[in-house]
Amino acid sequence: MLFSHLSTFIFASTALALLPHDTEDFKSSKLYKVNELQEVPKAYKTYIQKLESSPSSNKIGIAKAPNSPTSKFQNTSSSNPKTLNLSPGITTLHTDDLKECYFVNTTIGNTEYPLIIDTGSAYLWVYGDNCTDEACKDEEKYSSSESSESSSATSTFALSYVTGTAQGEVVEDNIIVNKLATTQKFKFGKADKVPDFFKKYPVSGIFGLPSNDSSAIQSIISALYDSHAIAKEIFSISLGNFSNTEEHPNSGIFAIGEPLEELYEGDIHYTDLIDNDSHYWLIPVESVSLDQYEITFNQSVDLKNGDDNTTTARKALVDSGTTVLALPKQDALDIHSYFDDSITDGSNFAVLCNSTVDLVLKINGQNWTLGPEYYLGEEYHNSTELDGYCVSNIQGIDTAAADSWILGATFLQSVYAVFDVDQQRVGFAEKNTNVKLTSNDTTSNSVANNGSSISTSLVSNSSSASTTSHKGGAVIIGAENLQSYTLFVALISMFLL
Repeated sequence: MLFSHLSTFIFASTALALLPHDTEDFKSSKLYKVNELQEVPKAYKTYIQKLESSPSSNKIGIAKAPNSPTSKFQNTSSSNPKTLNLSPGITTLHTDDLKECYFVNTTIGNTEYPLIIDTGSAYLWVYGDNCTDEACKDEEKYSSSESSESSSATSTFALSYVTGTAQGEVVEDNIIVNKLATTQKFKFGKADKVPDFFKKYPVSGIFGLPSNDSSAIQSIISALYDSHAIAKEIFSISLGNFSNTEEHPNSGIFAIGEPLEELYEGDIHYTDLIDNDSHYWLIPVESVSLDQYEITFNQSVDLKNGDDNTTTARKALVDSGTTVLALPKQDALDIHSYFDDSITDGSNFAVLCNSTVDLVLKINGQNWTLGPEYYLGEEYHNSTELDGYCVSNIQGIDTAAADSWILGATFLQSVYAVFDVDQQRVGFAEKNTNVKLTSNDTTSNSVANNGSSISTSLVSNSSSASTTSHKGGAVIIGAENLQSYTLFVALISMFLL
């Protein structure tokens, strides 16, 4: 038992509360041209001059082709789409109107809650029925009294975010995600205080997905593994629409289990995690380039906790719960100095909307490209000073560590990402968006697509015909089985006792 008595756990700051930046953020700030604060290296100027003198090359920063930032999720392939069946372990993600956060519908007790999928947070917490903060108004809230399987609080929690603190009780209940459930009650946070920042989003909490369990509380992936619902502690994320139809509206895919071949092309390139005490998906970025020119940063960092200092490499947290690329302010200033006529107020940046340069991150020998369709945000309107500028999705933040980068949704939208708890590594692959989603009325599949022999029959819209299969304590369940699930788990618990 993780908590044997009532106590309080103050967890480290494990998320940056999305950090979106819109066109309103500059209106009350004094603006500067980045090149007035940070001069681009002379070697880069020489590089540009060589490009200009070459008849076959265009100057960096000048439009080479029409650019449409809003088209990044559109499928451009003319080939036949691959078919992905939404079997147990695989579900769709959804987003807010501005595509600033991505959430997965999660059943706790007998109620479904939209929770932000967050690889930068170690814990799952949900708005509680005692929460009166603005963020909790009009959103689904968890009530222990409405769930017959809920257990009373055994401790309290406090999670510190950049924008405030979420705090409340740690409770236990049954949880179902991606039609996978645990037979043992899962500990999670029931928040009675929530930062106001969350009021912008149609969600009820955070679905934390850490790289491993903390000493205080178990992760949901680990809990599913212990229940034999999955054979390996692996999950994957692909952000962006897949054949967005009325039957399967979505803003991406979240899969628990082995990687899905339908969602990527070529190989998955893995990178081992950097050891850390915060349960982050922390990886080394070997270099950063603008097109083919490698950027040198003003601040040196140590990647190996020794004397291996570098001005070209950085550490980065892969965080689906942050909207943008969040960098230390000096690093963000360094990068934007390479963009023609970029503007800043010190933290936020604006880039010319006709920019066509690519930002390239080299990770474990593999280059991953962020084109302007990813790093360009909303266009400024009705502003003489900012006419022709777009929000930059590369932001500067206050941080004591010069090497603390956050690769948020801006990066994850460009790749298929695999998070391997077993092997302590993160994998990226070229994403395939030419996918057709299906879900059969009657489906027989292996658990979480991982080769296990556990199977299930799910019959939609017919609770009398639905069945739930299990083996070794694992449960796969459809939404139509929720009422019978409570009794089912109770019977298993009695049997185990």
